Amino acid sequence: MFIDRLNEALKKNKMTGNALCNQMGVSNSIYSSWKKNKPQADRLTQIANILNVSVDWLLEREGASTPEEEKLLYDYKDADQRGKETIINIADLEARRSRAEKEQPEELRNNIGKKIDFTELASRQNRNFQQQEEDDELKPFA
Repeated sequence: MFIDRLNEALKKNKMTGNALCNQMGVSNSIYSSWKKNKPQADRLTQIANILNVSVDWLLEREGASTPEEEKLLYDYKDADQRGKETIINIADLEARRSRAEKEQPEELRNNIGKKIDFTELASRQNRNFQQQEEDDELKPFA
């Protein structure tokens, strides 16, 4: 719903509905009317520009960029060539990391970020080492 998206954008911008209306040069009662009816196109554009979001996102259109995506695109466009290359490299690295994590078995994904019990890990490795030594003793020489 439009008003929910508007309130979300206001919160992210640490702004009130009254402050938005003041910046737009309209009465505060206009904000109350938006709870029932969407503003007209020119007002939507003005709101989107002030809150750094897209009109599509405000209207909950499918495929609309989130405010975070909009900010990333804005920052990319504002960067110099070196900055743009850095942003692309970081995005590429993070996308590859994310895809690799998705391909890991469920058991490994569930353990990401958990504390490691080094005592248990050392004990398990010790048991494996002892088992390997026993196996080596049982093998006949060739």
